[in-house]
Amino acid sequence: MLTPDAGAAVLKLGRVWLSFALLLALVAAGCGSGEADDSAAEVFVEPTAEPDLLPTEEDLRDRFEGTVTDPHNLLVGTCFNQYTYLDRNDLPALLTTAIGCNRPHNGQVYAIVIHDAPLGAPYPGEESVNRWGQEQCYEQFEPFVGEDYVRSQLDIGMITPSRTDWEGEENRRRISCFVYSYRGLLIVGTMEDIGL
Repeated sequence: MLTPDAGAAVLKLGRVWLSFALLLALVAAGCGSGEADDSAAEVFVEPTAEPDLLPTEEDLRDRFEGTVTDPHNLLVGTCFNQYTYLDRNDLPALLTTAIGCNRPHNGQVYAIVIHDAPLGAPYPGEESVNRWGQEQCYEQFEPFVGEDYVRSQLDIGMITPSRTDWEGEENRRRISCFVYSYRGLLIVGTMEDIGL
């Protein structure tokens, strides 16, 4: 039976959290030529059309690529896909598969950070965990990708611990930072040192 970890919180941050002042500074400095980068055409591909209705768990078995995995177990450098389907209660559920980076994929983990709250500390809340994770993931972005986040064609996402993860037996504090195309395209190849 294919069952995703219901506790995994996958967050795609989007580019809206950038400050307007930073963007104005880049424009004033003349950053970016405005021309499309030809190398990007080799990296990004259009996803296949999705059906109007979400598949069920049974229907999804013949459609996913990669090895089903707990999203919390993805390692740095691992490329992955995410599939949404309807569970037995007709609620959206998420399935994560690890896949070779040479195949089209949704994202790639580029850093894993452990929240600095001590073991036994109460769950600080989703907003607080996300804010802390955003700061850490932002700092780790350029060293992995080889391009400043503001100029990059990639965006930052996170897999964060839920309250259940945080307060459970494993006391999960791990936040996985991943890159993905902010235009909703699939990625082909590793994004390590890609400079896009």
